[in-house]
Amino acid sequence: MIRILCLHIAENQASYRYRVEQFLPFWKEYDIDMHPLRITSKSYTEKLSISLRSREYDYVWLQRKPLTPLFTSIIARNTRLIYDYDDALYAVESYLKGKPKPTQPGSKQMIRRLNGILKQSSIVFAGSEALAEYSRRVNPSNTFIIPTAYGWLPKAPIPAPSSNRPVTIGWIGNTGNLYFLSMIDKACAAIQQRYPSVRFSVMSGKVPEGLKTKWELVKWSKEVEHEWLESIDIGIMPLEDDEWSRGKCAFKLLQYMAHGKPVVASAVGANLNAVINETSGFLANSQQEWEKAIESLVSNPETRLRMGEESLKHFLATYERQRVQEKIATILHEHRQAARKK
Repeated sequence: MIRILCLHIAENQASYRYRVEQFLPFWKEYDIDMHPLRITSKSYTEKLSISLRSREYDYVWLQRKPLTPLFTSIIARNTRLIYDYDDALYAVESYLKGKPKPTQPGSKQMIRRLNGILKQSSIVFAGSEALAEYSRRVNPSNTFIIPTAYGWLPKAPIPAPSSNRPVTIGWIGNTGNLYFLSMIDKACAAIQQRYPSVRFSVMSGKVPEGLKTKWELVKWSKEVEHEWLESIDIGIMPLEDDEWSRGKCAFKLLQYMAHGKPVVASAVGANLNAVINETSGFLANSQQEWEKAIESLVSNPETRLRMGEESLKHFLATYERQRVQEKIATILHEHRQAARKK
């Protein structure tokens, strides 16, 4: 049995829910005993105590939050450190105006801490190819791509599109990421004008502001998320082509795909792997490409159904919770076995 202490960020963060929490009920099946412990909001004394007690475990799994060099060094000396991250903490966020604060991604402090953790980690789990590429600069042999998993499984076959209700285009995300919708506003507004019955639905904390496109707001909650994902017909994920966005893990797309929806996404970062272009959806760069892709799905129910089926198939083969967890477990057992032989 491999014993792991998982030091994670806040429970209300999507990163925790999908890269830690959903795996917890199943670890015993893989001969792994994981003890989750929230590390955020802990005092200096509490963090020091946790670091010193790390020798009681085979691994300490640090999820996303870069600790100070002192705590990182103590843990790495006492046991094997796993670092798991799903954002480009080395880059400034796309929507941030001005210089980042020391605790924000892209700041000198954040980069210094991140590089120190990557260097001292026995294993690095990177959520995307861009994150893995960054990690391999200092830890080339122990970096693995672990996509963000999604545990929802379809309860019934994908229903045929109904001609009795309007087509709904959906976007889901936190309010900070509403920024990306402005990038495709011209294309969406053109579709809305050409097809007045088409609905644009956003599941978030608030409606996007200052856009030509009229978006309908559905307030996010854990209870209604699946119902909303079932209700949309097309899922979208626009991104900026910058260092921050290239590190993203395409999670919105996985949610759409798991519910059998065709997708349209910017040809950036992990989106390139999540979307099988012109099979499960479309990759787009320009406003013209976005408009053409959305229109082809809006105007053709058969294409929506076919691409939705391909989306679900690709999700089940690559991103479903069990497949990802099996990959993690295999890496952990092989790593411990190799370490014992040294």
